Amino acid sequence: MNLFCRLAPLALVVAPCILPPEADAQEAAASKPNRIVNRVAATVNGRPITSSEVRARLTPYIRELMMLYPRQGPRFSAELIKAKKAVMQELIERELVLSEFETKGYQMPDSVIDEEISRRVLIQHNGDRDDLLDNLRKSGMTYSEFRESVRKETTVAAMRSSRYDRGIPPTPDEIRAEYNATKHEYRDISQDSIRYEKIFIPAMADDPNISPEQQYDLANELKARLDRKELSFADAAREYSRDMHAQDGGVWPSLKRCDLAVDFANIVFSVEPGKIVGPLLDPAGFTIVRVKSKKLAPAPSLSKPEIKEQVDDAVRRKQSEARYRQWVERLRDKAIIRTYI
Repeated sequence: MNLFCRLAPLALVVAPCILPPEADAQEAAASKPNRIVNRVAATVNGRPITSSEVRARLTPYIRELMMLYPRQGPRFSAELIKAKKAVMQELIERELVLSEFETKGYQMPDSVIDEEISRRVLIQHNGDRDDLLDNLRKSGMTYSEFRESVRKETTVAAMRSSRYDRGIPPTPDEIRAEYNATKHEYRDISQDSIRYEKIFIPAMADDPNISPEQQYDLANELKARLDRKELSFADAAREYSRDMHAQDGGVWPSLKRCDLAVDFANIVFSVEPGKIVGPLLDPAGFTIVRVKSKKLAPAPSLSKPEIKEQVDDAVRRKQSEARYRQWVERLRDKAIIRTYI
């Protein structure tokens, strides 16, 4: 498969990464074009885990991996396998706990589910609810199915808290230490901003005889030359880049995180200033970026009751982690678990 084929919409790429070839063939024969069939991926004590749940969890990983590894290859495959295993284990563990407590009659208020969905939109989708809905569409999961999945996860968290977080309350020093180590997690990341230099190589060149593969090779060669300091970023941008800031040496003005595509933002905000990354797969081509500076939104004060409560919960979870893991393993030993993907 050439690189041009890899620029196809994500929904056409995600499913083969998750479903085995024989299942794909059966699905293609039994379903209409472009329809994603929601099969059972695993069962835990008879409780189903659907393929759409797995796809929905994997889609953000796959999108970033496709940007980082346009030609895919061994590294892409290894990272995808690792992500899939982690997702399956999380979903199996969720069902183990729910199966153990299904007779308790625990009900999660809708307001708690709404709050958790809003938190995920902020953290995982830069505050862009449309990006969440697009993710769900590509994974074949409806919003109601997603909401049910969130309900299960918040229920498990509450059940765990009621069973294992009743120990000695954390001390003020323990809460302060946890806050200092994790306060970046409580920021409003949609307010982060960044400045960077960018070189954009379109997949389709002006010359019809030049293929997307050749354009990608050009982007790769430019990245290697930049790393070896054989040419300056500004000169390379002026000569090769094809975007609105090429003649400015590729320098872009400060941009808010929420103004960037989610996958692109996740990558560039993880890079230290001065480092060059790429070529990243863009919907229209390949991007090389050098981060100039980042301005991160401030962490909320620990004096806020809701922040202190979250940090307190985090300390209690860590203190009870070993006992919780032992309990889950006992549940796993007693359970009937079947996987089909």
